[in-house]
Amino acid sequence: MRFRLLLSLAFCIASLSILAQWQSVNGPNGGFVRSFIFDDSCVYAATSGGVWVSGNEGISWTLQNSGLSSCDVKCFTKTDSFVFVAGNENVFRSNNHGLSWQECGSGLEGKYVKTIIQNNGVLFAGTYLHGIYRSADEGLNWTVINIGLPAKYIYWLATDGAVIYAGTYLNGMYRSTDMGDTWTTANSGISETAIMAICAFEGKVYASTISSGVFISSDSGISWQPLGTNLPSIKAFASANGVLYAGSFGGGVFKSSDSGLTWTVVNQGLNETDLWAIGCSDSVLFAGASSGHIYRSTNYGTNWVGSNTTSFKPSVSSLISAGGSVLAATYGSGLFKSANGGSTWVKNSSIQTVEVRSVYNVGNIVLAGTDMLGIYKSTDNGSTFTLANTGLSSMWFQAFAYCGSKIFAGSRDEGVFVSSNNASSWIAANTGLGCLNVRALVSDGVNVYAGTRDSGVFRSSDPGNNWTAANNGLSDLNITSLEVLNNAVFAGTQSDGVSVSYDQGLNWSVSSNGLPSQTYVRCLYVFDSVLFAGTDECKIFISYNSGANWLSFNDGLSGDPVLSLCVSGNYLFAGLNSGGVWKRLVSEIVNVKETNSDVPTVIFPNPVNNYLFIKTPDFFINGKITVLTSIGQTVFSKNIFGSENSIDLSCLQEGVYNLKIDTGEKSTTKRFVKLKDCP
Repeated sequence: MRFRLLLSLAFCIASLSILAQWQSVNGPNGGFVRSFIFDDSCVYAATSGGVWVSGNEGISWTLQNSGLSSCDVKCFTKTDSFVFVAGNENVFRSNNHGLSWQECGSGLEGKYVKTIIQNNGVLFAGTYLHGIYRSADEGLNWTVINIGLPAKYIYWLATDGAVIYAGTYLNGMYRSTDMGDTWTTANSGISETAIMAICAFEGKVYASTISSGVFISSDSGISWQPLGTNLPSIKAFASANGVLYAGSFGGGVFKSSDSGLTWTVVNQGLNETDLWAIGCSDSVLFAGASSGHIYRSTNYGTNWVGSNTTSFKPSVSSLISAGGSVLAATYGSGLFKSANGGSTWVKNSSIQTVEVRSVYNVGNIVLAGTDMLGIYKSTDNGSTFTLANTGLSSMWFQAFAYCGSKIFAGSRDEGVFVSSNNASSWIAANTGLGCLNVRALVSDGVNVYAGTRDSGVFRSSDPGNNWTAANNGLSDLNITSLEVLNNAVFAGTQSDGVSVSYDQGLNWSVSSNGLPSQTYVRCLYVFDSVLFAGTDECKIFISYNSGANWLSFNDGLSGDPVLSLCVSGNYLFAGLNSGGVWKRLVSEIVNVKETNSDVPTVIFPNPVNNYLFIKTPDFFINGKITVLTSIGQTVFSKNIFGSENSIDLSCLQEGVYNLKIDTGEKSTTKRFVKLKDCP
């Protein structure tokens, strides 16, 4: 084809932002202050949105999450050199008062650490699903120490200096007298199997339970007796100047000056009594509430004042659109729903845990996977939920898929379960599945694919009856996410970006052109034939050509890893690690509408690297060509002098643009994608 005139952009526009801004929505707000520690100069508070640090004993606080790949943090301990915080992906440490955090060494990667202590310079970490680990080198290396300890959920660790106590969820109390080499049960006299908190104080050990009150032991945990005084739902203990304090969920703060024989309520000035943590510095007592607020007392509980009521955002693990609303599952703060595009959020009260790992919908059925209570089911688009655990041997679920008439659920420890009756009951479906930690599930309508933590992808072509490994060509077997687009299967990985298979998983090739080297892909999402990827570096990438090329579109987006993506209504929503939910208009990214689209205008190639060719009807002669950003900013404009034209775009910044052709009476608008900036 001969072109009569070449229109050239003679300048680069590399600095111009071509996309509209991401906006942080109003929530959902995080909650639950879970732990305090004092290191002689700073007070630290662990929350579902990261670590608050105060250098003036709680007068002011700063959220300090630099280096935390997981901001749903649970518990602190310290050595002479470091402060350690436990989170749902590892243990992190800081030697600069929390200004930065460093992920601890080998052994705990990817593991949910609920509780951590140190005894005689040795660290002990209690996990969900993996027992207890020990480190003698300040967290550089960890070794599992589970002899005599079968419990899946280690909820609380404590020590009196000689004995280490492990309180579990559903398996009661254990103790070790040999620094964790071996463990024995220690439930004599305890009528409850779910231990919530443990404290060693003045020669006695105190243990609170989920529903049976507090028990006390005078013989290092060999036998226990009920405390006698009814202390409701104690979540934490602390001691200062010979006084023992207990924080209650529902009752506020209790105080005992006689080693637990008698207790008094000390709630003067405490505006809320749903407490989750209590701790102290040298002279100040702190209480952490389920709202995320912190209170302080300078007279040992006689009076309290608000110390930090600044709201923070939780880690949003999963997002879906259901019934016109957005559902946001969070690590540590529960499940939220917004019916107005994120302007306001309502926390769901029917899910009895704050740890929601995934949310998924099939029609009006919504499933929520948790890490302790299994699967919840809703038949009203996520308004109310009931447990749906019949047939399940795992209580931790982090992925779902639908194929034919079957629902598939991926667990952290027991592989895949299948339901043929809309989640009313489940059966295990693991024949041939080489790894039981299933992080992602997807279906192409015929096959089901399971992405695992360290064994790659498995495929089932008879959905759920048998699985076979499908890893040929995969360079990273740590699969984080799966999606299907145009009969191709895409796998997000932990260290090698995105891989794609065009033959139902038989062969894979890297599909990461435009992604940074060794990208940790946290999530993949497909909408309107466009593929999105959220990464560990708080970046979102988009591909308009089935993964062949990726473009970043991050204007205004800041914070932490992007954990989840979904489209609902007019917006694309992104869930961040400790950053809550962000959004931007879908029309700025995907659905650019064409006016008078019946006018036969052709542009090619699209996407384009250098020259964009334009063929218009003759009546567009003497019209105008305008290149605009997706928010309407003009970056180039030139008159048309014929029906065949080309534009040199080699120095235009990569991204999504609109091409408008206008005669004054007729116009048409086309979208095109610019792939690469000029060198």
